[in-house]
Amino acid sequence: MQPASSTLTLRPHLPIAHDSDFLKPRRQDTPSSDEFIFSTKRRPARLSMDFRPVEPEVLLSGNSNILFNGGLPGLVWSTIFAHIGQLFIVLSLAEISSMVPTGGQYRWASAFAPPRYQQVLSYFTGSLCSIGWQARLTAICHILAGVVLALVEINHDDFSPARWQRNLLTFGIVIVVSAFNALAASHLSVAEGLFAICHVYALVPIVVSLWVLAPKQSVADVFFNCTDNGGGWPSPVLGVLVGQIPAFFTVLGSEATVHISEEVEEPETVLPRCMLWSYLANLPGTLLLLLTYAFNVSDLEVTAEAIVPFASVLSMALQSAAATTGFLVVVMSLLFMIAVSTMVTTSRHLFAFGRDRAFYSAPWFGRVDARLQVPLNAIYSSVFFALVLILATIATTAPLNTMMGLTVATLMTTYIIVIGSLIRRRLRGDGIPRASWSLGRAGIWINAIAVLYSVWAFFWSFWPTMHSSNAADMNWTILLYCFVVAYALCFFISGQRRLRQRPMEMMPSWTPR
Repeated sequence: MQPASSTLTLRPHLPIAHDSDFLKPRRQDTPSSDEFIFSTKRRPARLSMDFRPVEPEVLLSGNSNILFNGGLPGLVWSTIFAHIGQLFIVLSLAEISSMVPTGGQYRWASAFAPPRYQQVLSYFTGSLCSIGWQARLTAICHILAGVVLALVEINHDDFSPARWQRNLLTFGIVIVVSAFNALAASHLSVAEGLFAICHVYALVPIVVSLWVLAPKQSVADVFFNCTDNGGGWPSPVLGVLVGQIPAFFTVLGSEATVHISEEVEEPETVLPRCMLWSYLANLPGTLLLLLTYAFNVSDLEVTAEAIVPFASVLSMALQSAAATTGFLVVVMSLLFMIAVSTMVTTSRHLFAFGRDRAFYSAPWFGRVDARLQVPLNAIYSSVFFALVLILATIATTAPLNTMMGLTVATLMTTYIIVIGSLIRRRLRGDGIPRASWSLGRAGIWINAIAVLYSVWAFFWSFWPTMHSSNAADMNWTILLYCFVVAYALCFFISGQRRLRQRPMEMMPSWTPR
């Protein structure tokens, strides 16, 4: 590396980051700590964007797997369990982001992993995180495509959607979302603000209409009477456990704001608070929508078989194609903004990973368009990966389950590596970077619960929806996950990795306040 200078200036039009863009941290050794002290020169922002986490509309529109296995109790309890378990991950990642407020999982793995394995774990974690967000984007677009087809089906009784239509529509939505991110990047903040308002107020008439018009389920049917609606698993409890994938999927992505840390003032304090409070703020609305949905399902078997379960519930409750269409347009608009936000995080993570030369052909991924000020190449790559994943699941009858499963498996792996590495440092008494937002003495216990929950979700992410599965309705997550792992390791071992520097030397400077 070149010697670090006292000042750091990055011009927005630079195509890639160079060695001189990274400052060597000064290490201060004390008997009780091994803190990393960084330069006080903040890195200027290179991109312009905003972010909002995924909302419960995703769960209500893509929960067929849960309804097949366990019915309404499975939906309610698996969602509650997933939110409780994810809270421990959010707390752990919030503290970590206060210690190392940049980059995301691959930075964190580099900071906390054993020195011998820092490079490989950093590269491996970054690769899995990129794939996880790419799969998440594709899954959300697939759900949105289902809502579009449900709208057509409601207004045209003779319409019978085919699988290829949904796959083709999914890819079209990915292209539209990508174009929106590329061409309207300067308006994302306004769009996100409108989304926040609609999320709070536009769903109120939907909730009120369902409680007033729809037939009601009993408390026992909602909370206790587990049913098998096609899964065929020998035990209702096992069926509920198999059906957890959509619940896990909905609450994932808690670290999303970290991928825009360069564009946040005082990230060491802002990021952890944003991560925690945005997560907690979603809980009341999620619980309200969940209970509204569960208590107002008229025909559970019909709902489970529908393209979009929530659309079926609305249609049977309102008994009006026009009213159902109006409400679904609202839901579709919210899902579109969720897809836009997910594309933002997906492309920014890939850009950051490539900018740090931690990815094959990194200079290409790390370029920022001089006119649009967005990472166009990273967006192009996201579109290409979506096409690959759509084609990989085109022959299966349960593509959404595979997309969700791949998202859960890859992102949970990154959480296990990062939080597990932090636990190791705590147990060994090794110094960790100072955190302005700390969990205190409870940190190690919260970290341990987060890892246990991550392992639990990782295990169930590979299970198929049906007990008697064949090649058509199999969950192909295990095959895709193994391919991704082998692909990443092969590139690393073959010398195509870009992490040439010592991991901590690649940490961009930030300003401790």
